[in-house]
Amino acid sequence: MSFQIIVHEQDRILEVVYPERPSAADVADYLAKVRPVIEQFAGPWSALVDQSQLRMLAREFVPQMASLNAFAQLKGMQRSARIVSDAASGLQAWRMTKQALLTIPTSTFDNRADALAWLKDPEA
Repeated sequence: MSFQIIVHEQDRILEVVYPERPSAADVADYLAKVRPVIEQFAGPWSALVDQSQLRMLAREFVPQMASLNAFAQLKGMQRSARIVSDAASGLQAWRMTKQALLTIPTSTFDNRADALAWLKDPEA
């Protein structure tokens, strides 16, 4: 399985589901496909990043993902919610966020419903 990219147009949410063990080809394909999707938002939007299936992201991909996060923020990303399955996954998500130098609100969740609720309610 590769990355899944889902656009929730009405809520202006870009949802990405990570595969369990992304390969170099998976990451390259994802980066090529997601950038044009980000560009199409043309205004504020939020990200829902489901890393609950992700077991390991090779270290060499972390800078690429951090760069993508920085690009996304420049292109209107207002909030980012990550879904993780355990503390190690949460730490990995935090490292990517830190390396991207994001200044937007970010939060980590253990389920999709809470993550979506947080993205849809700016006061949460």
